[in-house]
Amino acid sequence: MYNYHIGEYIKRKREEQKIKQDELCYGICDRSTLSRIERGKQEPSYYILKALLQRLGISEDRCQILMGAQEFEIAELQKEIVADNVRHDFSSALKKICRLEELYQSAENPLLRQFILRVRALAGYEKNGERLDYDNPTQRKMLIHALELTCPGISMENMGSFLLGEDEAKIINQIAITYSEEGNRRQAIEIYRQLIRYVQSHFAGCEIGQVMLPLTAYNYSKVLGMEGRYEEAIEIAELGRQWCVKYNKCRMLGGLLLNIACCLHELGNDEKSKKLLLNSYYAYLLMENFTSCKVVQEYAEENLGMKIS
Repeated sequence: MYNYHIGEYIKRKREEQKIKQDELCYGICDRSTLSRIERGKQEPSYYILKALLQRLGISEDRCQILMGAQEFEIAELQKEIVADNVRHDFSSALKKICRLEELYQSAENPLLRQFILRVRALAGYEKNGERLDYDNPTQRKMLIHALELTCPGISMENMGSFLLGEDEAKIINQIAITYSEEGNRRQAIEIYRQLIRYVQSHFAGCEIGQVMLPLTAYNYSKVLGMEGRYEEAIEIAELGRQWCVKYNKCRMLGGLLLNIACCLHELGNDEKSKKLLLNSYYAYLLMENFTSCKVVQEYAEENLGMKIS
């Protein structure tokens, strides 16, 4: 796909999904800007294009985007920061976030600011040379502020009435995690219930849905299991597992299998639990997620007397 076709492509995809211009561009750009983009009268910036495509359920990687040197550096930093956070290498992430904040000062883009708030909430901050975590209320305040940059007026109760992109859905997922971590699991469960329903209805079959549903299902099933709602947890985790297999997106597969295995153990089905623990271990091993491999090994030995190596 070439740059001069992008406006026509956005318009076609928007009309296919019966999305109004005002809905698509809300919090991203004004309607007149979107109209000019669709008519080929204006080239979108990298940030605006990424956000518009996400709300249409399309990964920006599917498009050949012409970026300036600064935009390219920003895009690369964003990928590296996300990878660092996934590996829990928060010290490395913080160094890159600081560089990103320097670039933000010259770009002053709300979409970039949203990303910085989202990743910093997870990576924490440095004080006297030591990395520290934000507490849950502070994390949540940062995440809500980030969400409101592109979705003014949104709340956890009315999210279904907004058109969300991948970044916004991930922020909502993180907000739910903050509630779960501070013990307010009922609130977390309610957010996950709405979010997974949104992903199923708005991102079904889309690339973004292929990533977001397993991620949401993993966190949702984990909290349900912590609440002792094991059958529900298995159902949600199994849904996520099926999407992983169907769309060949395996990053969350090990965690989903682990959640199912833990619930089966609590329900007394240790035979099947042991099989799934093995599958979980090898799924993590294939992804070179050695920290999670160790988690599976320790759980299996402590709860089922099973050694995995």
